[in-house]
Amino acid sequence: MNETLPTRIHEMFPRYVKTLEDLIRIPSISFDNFDQNEVLRSANAVKELFENHGFENAQFLTPPSGRPSVFAELKTNPKNPTILLYAHHDVQPTMREALWISSPFVPEIRDNRLYGRGAADDKSGIVLHLAAVTQALAVCGNRMPNIKFLIEGEEECGSSGFESILTKNKELLKCDAVIIADLSNFDEGVPSLTTSLRGMSAVSVVLKSIKTPLHSGSWSGPIPDPVQALCKIIASLTDSEGNILVEHFNDGITPPTQEELDSYNALNYTEEKLRKEAGILPNTELLCDKDEILTTLWRKPSIVVTAFKAGSRTHAGNVLQDSAYARIGIRLAPGMQADRCTLRLIDHLKKNCPNGLEISIFPEDGANPFTTDVSHPYYSLMRDSMTKAYGTEAKYIGCGASIPGAQLFRNTFGDIPILMTGLEDPKCNAHGENESLGLKDFESGIIAEALFFEGLSK
Repeated sequence: MNETLPTRIHEMFPRYVKTLEDLIRIPSISFDNFDQNEVLRSANAVKELFENHGFENAQFLTPPSGRPSVFAELKTNPKNPTILLYAHHDVQPTMREALWISSPFVPEIRDNRLYGRGAADDKSGIVLHLAAVTQALAVCGNRMPNIKFLIEGEEECGSSGFESILTKNKELLKCDAVIIADLSNFDEGVPSLTTSLRGMSAVSVVLKSIKTPLHSGSWSGPIPDPVQALCKIIASLTDSEGNILVEHFNDGITPPTQEELDSYNALNYTEEKLRKEAGILPNTELLCDKDEILTTLWRKPSIVVTAFKAGSRTHAGNVLQDSAYARIGIRLAPGMQADRCTLRLIDHLKKNCPNGLEISIFPEDGANPFTTDVSHPYYSLMRDSMTKAYGTEAKYIGCGASIPGAQLFRNTFGDIPILMTGLEDPKCNAHGENESLGLKDFESGIIAEALFFEGLSK
Protein backbone atom coordinates (compact mmCIF):
# COMPACT_ATOMS: atom_id res chain seq x y z
CA MET A 1 0.00 0.00 0.00
CA ASN A 2 1.26 3.45 -0.93
CA GLU A 3 1.75 5.16 2.42
CA THR A 4 1.35 8.69 1.04
CA LEU A 5 -2.43 8.85 1.49
CA PRO A 6 -2.59 7.31 5.00
CA THR A 7 0.22 9.61 6.14
CA ARG A 8 -1.40 12.72 4.73
CA ILE A 9 -4.78 11.84 6.22
CA HIS A 10 -3.27 11.05 9.63
CA GLU A 11 -1.53 14.44 9.70
CA MET A 12 -4.75 16.24 8.75
CA PHE A 13 -7.05 14.15 10.91
CA PRO A 14 -7.32 16.59 13.87
CA ARG A 15 -8.55 19.23 11.44
CA TYR A 16 -11.20 16.86 10.09
CA VAL A 17 -12.38 16.09 13.62
CA LYS A 18 -12.67 19.84 14.24
CA THR A 19 -14.70 20.21 11.04
CA LEU A 20 -17.08 17.49 12.20
CA GLU A 21 -17.39 19.11 15.64
CA ASP A 22 -18.41 22.39 13.99
CA LEU A 23 -21.16 20.62 12.04
CA ILE A 24 -22.42 18.82 15.16
CA ARG A 25 -22.93 22.17 16.90
CA ILE A 26 -25.77 22.97 14.48
CA PRO A 27 -29.03 21.31 15.70
CA SER A 28 -30.28 20.46 12.21
CA ILE A 29 -33.31 18.37 13.25
CA SER A 30 -35.48 18.04 10.16
CA PHE A 31 -38.83 17.20 11.79
CA ASP A 32 -41.56 19.83 11.39
CA ASN A 33 -41.95 20.64 15.08
CA PHE A 34 -38.33 21.82 15.33
CA ASP A 35 -36.73 25.04 14.09
CA GLN A 36 -36.17 24.50 10.37
CA ASN A 37 -33.90 27.55 10.21
CA GLU A 38 -31.27 25.29 11.78
CA VAL A 39 -31.52 22.90 8.82
CA LEU A 40 -30.93 25.88 6.53
CA ARG A 41 -27.97 26.96 8.69
CA SER A 42 -26.56 23.45 8.42
CA ALA A 43 -26.95 23.46 4.64
CA ASN A 44 -25.12 26.77 4.44
CA ALA A 45 -22.29 25.40 6.57
CA VAL A 46 -21.91 22.37 4.27
CA LYS A 47 -22.02 24.55 1.16
CA GLU A 48 -19.31 26.81 2.59
CA LEU A 49 -17.16 23.75 3.36
CA PHE A 50 -17.23 22.70 -0.27
CA GLU A 51 -16.57 26.23 -1.48
CA ASN A 52 -13.66 26.69 0.93
CA HIS A 53 -12.09 23.44 -0.32
CA GLY A 54 -12.23 24.63 -3.92
CA PHE A 55 -15.07 22.50 -5.25
CA GLU A 56 -17.14 23.88 -8.11
CA ASN A 57 -20.80 24.69 -8.66
CA ALA A 58 -21.77 24.53 -4.97
CA GLN A 59 -25.51 25.10 -4.70
CA PHE A 60 -28.74 24.16 -2.97
CA LEU A 61 -31.12 21.64 -4.50
CA THR A 62 -34.29 22.41 -2.61
CA PRO A 63 -37.29 20.05 -2.33
CA PRO A 64 -40.88 21.22 -1.66
CA SER A 65 -40.25 21.06 2.11
CA GLY A 66 -37.59 23.77 1.85
CA ARG A 67 -34.91 21.60 3.52
CA PRO A 68 -31.99 21.98 1.12
CA SER A 69 -29.73 19.27 -0.20
CA VAL A 70 -26.25 20.56 -1.02
CA PHE A 71 -24.50 19.86 -4.33
CA ALA A 72 -20.89 20.46 -5.34
CA GLU A 73 -18.55 18.83 -7.82
CA LEU A 74 -14.98 18.20 -8.91
CA LYS A 75 -14.34 17.98 -12.64
CA THR A 76 -11.08 16.26 -13.58
CA ASN A 77 -11.41 14.73 -17.04
CA PRO A 78 -14.59 13.88 -19.00
CA LYS A 79 -13.00 10.53 -19.91
CA ASN A 80 -12.77 9.56 -16.23
CA PRO A 81 -15.69 7.90 -14.42
CA THR A 82 -17.99 10.06 -12.31
CA ILE A 83 -18.73 9.03 -8.73
CA LEU A 84 -21.61 10.59 -6.76
CA LEU A 85 -21.00 10.78 -3.01
CA TYR A 86 -24.07 10.84 -0.76
CA ALA A 87 -24.51 11.68 2.92
CA HIS A 88 -27.05 13.79 4.85
CA HIS A 89 -26.70 16.81 7.12
CA ASP A 90 -30.02 16.60 8.99
CA VAL A 91 -30.25 14.73 12.29
CA GLN A 92 -32.72 13.02 14.59
CA PRO A 93 -34.27 14.71 17.66
CA THR A 94 -32.21 14.38 20.83
CA MET A 95 -34.74 12.13 22.62
CA ARG A 96 -34.39 12.39 26.43
CA GLU A 97 -31.80 15.11 26.95
CA ALA A 98 -31.48 14.27 30.66
CA LEU A 99 -29.86 10.97 29.67
CA TRP A 100 -27.07 12.63 27.67
CA ILE A 101 -23.78 12.70 29.56
CA SER A 102 -22.72 15.75 27.55
CA SER A 103 -24.96 18.17 25.68
CA PRO A 104 -26.07 16.65 22.35
CA PHE A 105 -24.96 19.67 20.35
CA VAL A 106 -21.75 20.36 22.26
CA PRO A 107 -19.32 17.74 20.89
CA GLU A 108 -17.09 16.01 23.41
CA ILE A 109 -14.40 13.35 23.04
CA ARG A 110 -14.34 10.55 25.61
CA ASP A 111 -12.38 7.31 25.32
CA ASN A 112 -11.48 8.07 21.69
CA ARG A 113 -15.14 8.47 20.70
CA LEU A 114 -16.72 11.74 19.63
CA TYR A 115 -20.13 12.29 21.28
CA GLY A 116 -22.89 14.45 19.82
CA ARG A 117 -26.05 14.24 17.76
CA GLY A 118 -25.09 13.53 14.15
CA ALA A 119 -21.56 12.40 15.01
CA ALA A 120 -22.16 8.98 13.46
CA ASP A 121 -25.43 9.58 11.59
CA ASP A 122 -24.49 11.21 9.35
CA LYS A 123 -22.36 14.32 9.58
CA SER A 124 -19.29 12.10 9.74
CA GLY A 125 -20.25 10.88 6.26
CA ILE A 126 -19.99 14.44 4.95
CA VAL A 127 -16.50 14.93 6.35
CA LEU A 128 -15.44 11.43 5.24
CA HIS A 129 -16.30 12.28 1.62
CA LEU A 130 -14.76 15.74 1.82
CA ALA A 131 -11.49 14.52 3.34
CA ALA A 132 -11.12 11.47 1.09
CA VAL A 133 -11.63 13.46 -2.11
CA THR A 134 -9.35 16.32 -0.99
CA GLN A 135 -6.47 14.01 -0.08
CA ALA A 136 -6.84 11.69 -3.08
CA LEU A 137 -6.91 14.71 -5.40
CA ALA A 138 -3.66 16.00 -3.89
CA VAL A 139 -1.97 12.68 -4.68
CA CYS A 140 -3.67 11.67 -7.96
CA GLY A 141 -4.40 14.99 -9.63
CA ASN A 142 -6.47 14.83 -12.81
CA ARG A 143 -6.27 11.04 -12.85
CA MET A 144 -8.92 11.19 -10.14
CA PRO A 145 -12.50 10.32 -11.06
CA ASN A 146 -14.93 13.19 -11.46
CA ILE A 147 -16.79 13.71 -8.18
CA LYS A 148 -20.29 14.94 -7.39
CA PHE A 149 -21.36 15.55 -3.80
CA LEU A 150 -25.02 15.31 -2.80
CA ILE A 151 -25.71 15.98 0.88
CA GLU A 152 -29.41 15.58 1.69
CA GLY A 153 -31.32 17.75 4.16
CA GLU A 154 -34.35 15.62 5.05
CA GLU A 155 -33.23 11.98 5.23
CA GLU A 156 -34.17 11.54 8.88
CA CYS A 157 -37.75 12.68 8.36
CA GLY A 158 -38.39 10.40 5.39
CA SER A 159 -36.73 11.89 2.26
CA SER A 160 -40.16 12.96 0.98
CA GLY A 161 -38.68 15.38 -1.56
CA PHE A 162 -35.55 13.45 -2.53
CA GLU A 163 -37.13 11.79 -5.56
CA SER A 164 -38.11 15.19 -6.94
CA ILE A 165 -34.54 16.42 -6.47
CA LEU A 166 -33.16 13.47 -8.42
CA THR A 167 -35.77 13.79 -11.16
CA LYS A 168 -35.40 17.54 -11.66
CA ASN A 169 -31.60 17.41 -11.57
CA LYS A 170 -31.01 14.11 -13.36
CA GLU A 171 -28.48 15.54 -15.82
CA LEU A 172 -26.63 17.51 -13.16
CA LEU A 173 -26.36 14.42 -10.93
CA LYS A 174 -25.65 11.88 -13.70
CA CYS A 175 -22.94 9.45 -12.59
CA ASP A 176 -21.36 6.04 -13.10
CA ALA A 177 -21.56 4.94 -9.46
CA VAL A 178 -22.83 6.11 -6.07
CA ILE A 179 -21.21 5.79 -2.65
CA ILE A 180 -23.72 6.14 0.20
CA ALA A 181 -21.84 6.85 3.45
CA ASP A 182 -24.79 6.34 5.80
CA LEU A 183 -24.47 2.72 6.91
CA SER A 184 -22.42 0.92 9.52
CA ASN A 185 -19.49 -1.37 10.11
CA PHE A 186 -20.35 -4.72 11.60
CA ASP A 187 -18.22 -3.93 14.63
CA GLU A 188 -15.47 -1.56 15.71
CA GLY A 189 -12.48 -2.16 13.47
CA VAL A 190 -14.43 -4.47 11.10
CA PRO A 191 -14.91 -2.63 7.77
CA SER A 192 -18.14 -3.56 6.03
CA LEU A 193 -19.91 -3.11 2.71
CA THR A 194 -23.67 -3.36 3.01
CA THR A 195 -25.25 -5.36 0.18
CA SER A 196 -28.91 -5.39 1.24
CA LEU A 197 -31.40 -3.15 3.03
CA ARG A 198 -34.80 -4.03 4.39
CA GLY A 199 -37.70 -1.92 3.23
CA MET A 200 -40.16 -0.25 5.56
CA SER A 201 -43.66 1.10 5.94
CA ALA A 202 -45.99 1.97 8.79
CA VAL A 203 -49.64 2.61 9.56
CA SER A 204 -51.35 4.42 12.40
CA VAL A 205 -54.50 2.75 13.74
CA VAL A 206 -57.27 4.37 15.82
CA LEU A 207 -60.04 2.25 17.32
CA LYS A 208 -63.20 3.82 18.79
CA SER A 209 -66.23 2.39 20.55
CA ILE A 210 -67.90 5.40 22.19
CA LYS A 211 -68.03 9.15 21.66
CA THR A 212 -66.29 10.12 24.92
CA PRO A 213 -64.57 8.39 27.88
CA LEU A 214 -67.01 7.03 30.48
CA HIS A 215 -67.01 6.05 34.16
CA SER A 216 -65.79 2.43 34.13
CA GLY A 217 -67.96 1.44 37.09
CA SER A 218 -71.13 2.78 35.55
CA TRP A 219 -70.66 1.66 31.95
CA SER A 220 -68.11 -1.17 31.53
CA GLY A 221 -69.35 -4.66 30.76
CA PRO A 222 -71.79 -4.29 27.89
CA ILE A 223 -69.61 -1.77 26.04
CA PRO A 224 -66.46 -3.13 24.28
CA ASP A 225 -63.15 -1.77 25.55
CA PRO A 226 -61.29 -0.30 22.53
CA VAL A 227 -57.94 -0.79 24.30
CA GLN A 228 -58.44 -4.53 24.67
CA ALA A 229 -59.85 -4.70 21.14
CA LEU A 230 -56.73 -3.04 19.71
CA CYS A 231 -54.52 -5.38 21.75
CA LYS A 232 -56.39 -8.35 20.22
CA ILE A 233 -55.85 -6.98 16.72
CA ILE A 234 -52.15 -6.50 17.38
CA ALA A 235 -51.87 -9.99 18.84
CA SER A 236 -53.35 -11.41 15.62
CA LEU A 237 -50.39 -10.15 13.57
CA THR A 238 -47.92 -12.84 14.71
CA ASP A 239 -47.91 -16.22 16.42
CA SER A 240 -46.04 -17.13 19.60
CA GLU A 241 -42.83 -17.75 17.63
CA GLY A 242 -42.94 -14.39 15.86
CA ASN A 243 -44.13 -15.72 12.49
CA ILE A 244 -46.18 -13.12 10.62
CA LEU A 245 -49.81 -14.21 10.14
CA VAL A 246 -50.86 -11.55 7.61
CA GLU A 247 -52.03 -13.46 4.53
CA HIS A 248 -49.50 -13.50 1.65
CA PHE A 249 -47.32 -11.01 3.52
CA ASN A 250 -44.11 -12.99 2.94
CA ASP A 251 -44.66 -13.59 -0.78
CA GLY A 252 -41.77 -12.82 -3.12
CA ILE A 253 -38.85 -12.81 -0.65
CA THR A 254 -35.45 -13.06 -2.38
CA PRO A 255 -33.00 -15.27 -0.45
CA PRO A 256 -29.38 -14.17 0.09
CA THR A 257 -26.73 -15.44 -2.32
CA GLN A 258 -24.26 -18.08 -1.23
CA GLU A 259 -21.49 -15.44 -1.19
CA GLU A 260 -23.58 -13.30 1.18
CA LEU A 261 -24.37 -16.28 3.41
CA ASP A 262 -20.68 -17.22 3.55
CA SER A 263 -19.82 -13.65 4.56
CA TYR A 264 -22.56 -13.66 7.25
CA ASN A 265 -21.27 -16.96 8.66
CA ALA A 266 -17.69 -15.66 8.71
CA LEU A 267 -18.78 -12.93 11.14
CA ASN A 268 -19.33 -15.57 13.86
CA TYR A 269 -22.14 -13.58 15.42
CA THR A 270 -23.39 -15.28 18.57
CA GLU A 271 -26.52 -15.12 20.67
CA GLU A 272 -24.40 -13.84 23.54
CA LYS A 273 -23.16 -10.91 21.45
CA LEU A 274 -26.70 -10.05 20.34
CA ARG A 275 -27.92 -10.12 23.94
CA LYS A 276 -25.11 -7.84 25.08
CA GLU A 277 -25.39 -5.32 22.22
CA ALA A 278 -29.20 -5.11 22.32
CA GLY A 279 -29.51 -5.25 26.12
CA ILE A 280 -31.83 -8.26 26.02
CA LEU A 281 -33.02 -9.32 29.47
CA PRO A 282 -31.81 -12.75 30.67
CA ASN A 283 -35.17 -14.55 30.51
CA THR A 284 -36.25 -13.11 27.16
CA GLU A 285 -36.35 -15.83 24.50
CA LEU A 286 -35.28 -15.14 20.92
CA LEU A 287 -37.76 -15.55 18.08
CA CYS A 288 -35.24 -17.30 15.81
CA ASP A 289 -32.65 -20.04 15.95
CA LYS A 290 -29.27 -18.86 17.21
CA ASP A 291 -27.73 -19.78 13.83
CA GLU A 292 -30.19 -17.56 11.95
CA ILE A 293 -29.79 -14.28 13.85
CA LEU A 294 -28.17 -12.31 11.03
CA THR A 295 -30.46 -13.62 8.29
CA THR A 296 -33.45 -12.81 10.53
CA LEU A 297 -32.17 -9.28 11.14
CA TRP A 298 -31.23 -8.59 7.54
CA ARG A 299 -33.23 -10.83 5.19
CA LYS A 300 -36.60 -11.51 6.85
CA PRO A 301 -39.60 -9.23 7.50
CA SER A 302 -40.77 -8.07 10.91
CA ILE A 303 -43.70 -6.25 12.50
CA VAL A 304 -43.20 -3.92 15.47
CA VAL A 305 -45.62 -1.75 17.44
CA THR A 306 -43.64 1.49 17.64
CA ALA A 307 -46.20 3.51 19.63
CA PHE A 308 -49.31 2.80 21.67
CA LYS A 309 -51.59 5.21 23.51
CA ALA A 310 -54.78 4.85 25.51
CA GLY A 311 -55.51 7.32 28.26
CA SER A 312 -52.74 8.87 30.33
CA ARG A 313 -50.20 6.92 32.34
CA THR A 314 -49.55 9.83 34.67
CA HIS A 315 -53.24 10.69 35.13
CA ALA A 316 -54.79 7.24 35.05
CA GLY A 317 -58.29 6.92 36.45
CA ASN A 318 -61.20 4.46 36.48
CA VAL A 319 -62.26 5.22 32.95
CA LEU A 320 -63.57 3.23 30.02
CA GLN A 321 -61.54 4.81 27.21
CA ASP A 322 -63.29 6.00 24.08
CA SER A 323 -60.35 5.13 21.78
CA ALA A 324 -56.95 3.52 21.48
CA TYR A 325 -54.08 4.31 19.12
CA ALA A 326 -51.11 2.35 17.81
CA ARG A 327 -48.46 2.90 15.18
CA ILE A 328 -47.44 -0.38 13.56
CA GLY A 329 -44.17 -0.49 11.63
CA ILE A 330 -43.16 -3.18 9.17
CA ARG A 331 -39.70 -4.08 7.88
CA LEU A 332 -39.61 -5.82 4.53
CA ALA A 333 -37.13 -8.38 3.22
CA PRO A 334 -35.57 -8.04 -0.25
CA GLY A 335 -38.11 -9.03 -2.90
CA MET A 336 -41.11 -7.63 -1.01
CA GLN A 337 -43.02 -4.51 -2.11
CA ALA A 338 -43.84 -1.78 0.40
CA ASP A 339 -47.15 -0.69 -1.15
CA ARG A 340 -48.42 -4.26 -1.53
CA CYS A 341 -47.43 -5.28 2.00
CA THR A 342 -48.97 -2.15 3.49
CA LEU A 343 -52.29 -2.92 1.80
CA ARG A 344 -52.18 -6.51 3.07
CA LEU A 345 -51.51 -5.25 6.58
CA ILE A 346 -54.44 -2.82 6.37
CA ASP A 347 -56.73 -5.58 5.10
CA HIS A 348 -55.69 -7.84 8.01
CA LEU A 349 -56.32 -5.09 10.58
CA LYS A 350 -59.80 -4.43 9.24
CA LYS A 351 -60.72 -8.13 9.07
CA ASN A 352 -59.62 -8.67 12.67
CA CYS A 353 -61.36 -5.65 14.20
CA PRO A 354 -63.81 -7.11 16.78
CA ASN A 355 -67.31 -6.15 17.88
CA GLY A 356 -67.98 -3.70 15.05
CA LEU A 357 -65.70 -1.00 16.49
CA GLU A 358 -64.88 1.98 14.32
CA ILE A 359 -61.38 1.56 12.87
CA SER A 360 -59.42 4.31 11.13
CA ILE A 361 -56.10 3.51 9.44
CA PHE A 362 -53.58 6.06 8.19
CA PRO A 363 -50.75 4.63 6.04
CA GLU A 364 -47.37 6.34 5.71
CA ASP A 365 -45.11 6.46 2.67
CA GLY A 366 -42.93 3.36 2.50
CA ALA A 367 -39.58 2.36 1.06
CA ASN A 368 -38.87 -0.82 -0.85
CA PRO A 369 -36.03 -3.19 0.10
CA PHE A 370 -32.76 -2.93 -1.79
CA THR A 371 -30.02 -5.32 -2.88
CA THR A 372 -26.77 -4.88 -4.80
CA ASP A 373 -24.86 -7.07 -7.24
CA VAL A 374 -21.31 -7.31 -5.91
CA SER A 375 -19.90 -8.73 -9.16
CA HIS A 376 -19.00 -5.25 -10.45
CA PRO A 377 -15.24 -4.53 -10.01
CA TYR A 378 -15.97 -1.41 -7.95
CA TYR A 379 -17.12 -3.64 -5.08
CA SER A 380 -13.90 -5.66 -4.98
CA LEU A 381 -11.86 -2.46 -5.24
CA MET A 382 -13.73 -0.90 -2.32
CA ARG A 383 -13.47 -4.10 -0.32
CA ASP A 384 -9.70 -4.26 -0.91
CA SER A 385 -9.34 -0.55 -0.05
CA MET A 386 -11.21 -1.04 3.23
CA THR A 387 -9.15 -4.09 4.11
CA LYS A 388 -5.91 -2.13 3.58
CA ALA A 389 -7.13 0.91 5.52
CA TYR A 390 -8.48 -0.96 8.55
CA GLY A 391 -5.92 -3.79 8.56
CA THR A 392 -8.83 -6.26 8.83
CA GLU A 393 -10.62 -8.13 6.05
CA ALA A 394 -13.69 -6.21 4.92
CA LYS A 395 -17.03 -8.04 5.08
CA TYR A 396 -20.24 -8.05 3.07
CA ILE A 397 -23.15 -7.50 5.46
CA GLY A 398 -26.86 -6.75 5.37
CA CYS A 399 -28.78 -4.03 7.16
CA GLY A 400 -32.19 -4.32 8.76
CA ALA A 401 -32.89 -0.61 8.34
CA SER A 402 -33.96 1.33 5.25
CA ILE A 403 -32.41 4.07 3.13
CA PRO A 404 -34.99 5.28 0.57
CA GLY A 405 -32.31 7.05 -1.45
CA ALA A 406 -30.64 3.79 -2.49
CA GLN A 407 -33.59 2.62 -4.58
CA LEU A 408 -34.25 6.15 -5.81
CA PHE A 409 -30.70 6.34 -7.16
CA ARG A 410 -31.26 3.08 -9.02
CA ASN A 411 -34.61 4.25 -10.38
CA THR A 412 -32.99 7.45 -11.63
CA PHE A 413 -29.63 6.28 -12.98
CA GLY A 414 -30.26 2.63 -13.83
CA ASP A 415 -28.32 -0.41 -12.72
CA ILE A 416 -25.09 1.32 -11.72
CA PRO A 417 -22.96 0.25 -8.72
CA ILE A 418 -24.34 1.67 -5.46
CA LEU A 419 -21.76 1.09 -2.73
CA MET A 420 -23.11 1.41 0.81
CA THR A 421 -20.52 2.21 3.46
CA GLY A 422 -20.58 4.08 6.76
CA LEU A 423 -19.07 4.68 10.16
CA GLU A 424 -21.73 3.57 12.61
CA ASP A 425 -20.97 0.62 14.88
CA PRO A 426 -22.77 -1.25 17.70
CA LYS A 427 -21.64 1.37 20.24
CA CYS A 428 -22.70 4.48 18.32
CA ASN A 429 -26.34 4.58 19.53
CA ALA A 430 -27.53 6.46 16.47
CA HIS A 431 -31.03 7.94 16.98
CA GLY A 432 -30.68 7.41 20.75
CA GLU A 433 -29.06 9.30 23.59
CA ASN A 434 -25.27 9.69 23.72
CA GLU A 435 -24.71 9.09 20.01
CA SER A 436 -21.01 8.69 19.31
CA LEU A 437 -18.42 8.00 16.62
CA GLY A 438 -15.29 5.88 17.00
CA LEU A 439 -12.43 8.14 15.93
CA LYS A 440 -10.08 5.32 14.92
CA ASP A 441 -12.63 3.99 12.43
CA PHE A 442 -13.37 7.54 11.29
CA GLU A 443 -9.76 7.92 10.20
CA SER A 444 -9.69 4.43 8.66
CA GLY A 445 -12.90 5.14 6.77
CA ILE A 446 -11.41 8.29 5.22
CA ILE A 447 -8.29 6.35 4.20
CA ALA A 448 -10.39 3.56 2.69
CA GLU A 449 -12.39 5.89 0.44
CA ALA A 450 -9.26 7.79 -0.57
CA LEU A 451 -7.56 4.51 -1.52
CA PHE A 452 -10.64 3.61 -3.57
CA PHE A 453 -10.30 6.85 -5.54
CA GLU A 454 -6.58 6.20 -5.94
CA GLY A 455 -7.39 2.74 -7.29
CA LEU A 456 -9.75 4.25 -9.87
CA SER A 457 -7.01 6.67 -10.89
CA LYS A 458 -4.58 3.99 -12.03
